[in-house]
Amino acid sequence: MGTKKYQVDFALKLWKLTHWAKRIGDITPFKQMAGLIASEKNFCGSFIPVDEEIEIPPSVVAPRLILEDYIKRASHRTIIHECFCRAGEGCERYPRDLGCLLLGEASRDVDPSVGRPATVEESMEHLDRGLAAGLLPMLGHLRIDQAVFGVREFSRFLTLCFCCECCCVIRSEMRRLVGAYPRSLVRLEGVRVEVTGECVGCGECVPVCPVENVRLSGDVAIIGEMCVGCGSCARACSRGVIKVSIEPGSRLHEDIRRRIETGVDIE
Repeated sequence: MGTKKYQVDFALKLWKLTHWAKRIGDITPFKQMAGLIASEKNFCGSFIPVDEEIEIPPSVVAPRLILEDYIKRASHRTIIHECFCRAGEGCERYPRDLGCLLLGEASRDVDPSVGRPATVEESMEHLDRGLAAGLLPMLGHLRIDQAVFGVREFSRFLTLCFCCECCCVIRSEMRRLVGAYPRSLVRLEGVRVEVTGECVGCGECVPVCPVENVRLSGDVAIIGEMCVGCGSCARACSRGVIKVSIEPGSRLHEDIRRRIETGVDIE
């Protein structure tokens, strides 16, 4: 069976080490070790843009419907009792009891002390709760989750995370790892994040970017090429001049299936 609750509790006592690991992950000789977790074959994920303010072109399948499709297709679903990131950081802004949703047959391995089986309806309610709380979904195939949750078959599950900007391990200090492994955490094709309107260069957007991809040039914010499409900068912008949009004709679902679901069977 999977990882026990007492093992999780012990690991959470060492949580702060994740910050240290991300800061040195691209430095020889640590890069090879980091690759066991962060390389493209061990970490493949994308943030799913579900903010209500994002306009969805008529020709594009709504991101919310994409997540519903994965929930419905999964042969088994397991809701994790708590978010390890928020528990490890002691989060006080978002619910700690809103954990990941594991999709696929391998999620049966999760120990009952760590997670519970869920029906399609219960999983949909969990998704709704995460979105209502303002959390950002990230769909991924992550080797670290196989180890953390103690599931046996890496090819038989995906993880749907509900990430907060303050605690999530992949929403901060990721520049070195993403720089070393640029195909691990990737913006969906067709998702655009751009500065529009009257930017005054206040800098609110700069510190919240998980890959340090936003900088100020004079009185204007500039979003670089490493953007992972999380929209953290747009949420932080009090003037509303940073927008997340989806290009007409974008094939978001196909992009996810091609990159994240290749070699994975959740049905």
